[in-house]
Amino acid sequence: MGINVAIIGIGLIGGSLGLALHESPEVGSITGIDNDHEALQKALDIGAIDEMASLEGLREAQVIFLCTPLETFPQLIAEMAGFVRPGTIVTDVGSTKQRVMEWMKGLPAGVHFIGGHPMAGSEIHGIQGADRYLFENAVYVLTPGPETPPEIIQQLIDLLSVTGAKIKIMEASVHDQMVAAISHIPHLAAVSLVNLTEGQPDLLMLAAGGFRDTTRVASSSPTLWKGILTTNRSAVVEGLNKLIDNLIQLRSALEENDHEKLLSELIRAQAIRSQIPHGQKGLLPVMCDVICIVPDEPGVIGNLGRILGEHNINIVDIEILRVREGDGGTIRLGVSSLEDGQRAVKALQDESIKAWIR
Repeated sequence: MGINVAIIGIGLIGGSLGLALHESPEVGSITGIDNDHEALQKALDIGAIDEMASLEGLREAQVIFLCTPLETFPQLIAEMAGFVRPGTIVTDVGSTKQRVMEWMKGLPAGVHFIGGHPMAGSEIHGIQGADRYLFENAVYVLTPGPETPPEIIQQLIDLLSVTGAKIKIMEASVHDQMVAAISHIPHLAAVSLVNLTEGQPDLLMLAAGGFRDTTRVASSSPTLWKGILTTNRSAVVEGLNKLIDNLIQLRSALEENDHEKLLSELIRAQAIRSQIPHGQKGLLPVMCDVICIVPDEPGVIGNLGRILGEHNINIVDIEILRVREGDGGTIRLGVSSLEDGQRAVKALQDESIKAWIR
């Protein structure tokens, strides 16, 4: 008899968790709970869950994943409290953790809550985007409370190991400060940049390349992001104040025609950004990026895989960056380490393929 898992919210993250957890020998069955019957049926069809249920199905669950939007948590926790048994592990996948940890105090005594945040996603939303490998090499943050027994934390870590994620334990407050800096503030910056172009269609015609990439996150669900930002309000406000101060300094440098100050800030930013590990999916450096230029012809990606495979180099991520039909394109290959990246570049160059580490 394996562990009975319940997933509340069968969307991208919930569906992907279901697909990944099915690979674990520790899991007995996975129950899906969602108000969207079509999503549940799709999850059943693709093997993300074994059965559908209402909240009453939580009585049989030993581990419960909350994968609904953050704004649904208060009501959901109140509704599920009558069905969750003592000893059950309840975890979530929300993007902020301090507020969630407070909400979870509404669960019955004896229920173990461990905050969770898998730092992975996809541009395809809902169960349609479910991917068994979504969490591979991604950072998966866990924020257990101080009273959570170590063996309970380890049980959840062992369960999640099959996803291929890199588990990192940290305090909820530290998590929220970090994601505010690397995710929430950049999102609001992108929103502001896009809104600057309102009513100027000619600007949008030119908004390709850097502007489009810089503001890509502004296309995310506004409702989802409202919940994320308001539940991390203090850390976001603090970060915004720092961003505003930096922008004011840059504005002053331009107003005063202070070339030295402006250049100093640009150089400082360039130096700091160069320290960001390339190709990672979250907070930890887990990949090295190899960029290569290849012709636009059938089988070219397979050929790249063959070349690296012959040198025992595993491709852990791949992305087509640019392509000109009938000519060629640029591809990013993510490999596991800098050493593998250096070997990959040599192997590709030996095959007359232009390649370098980014």
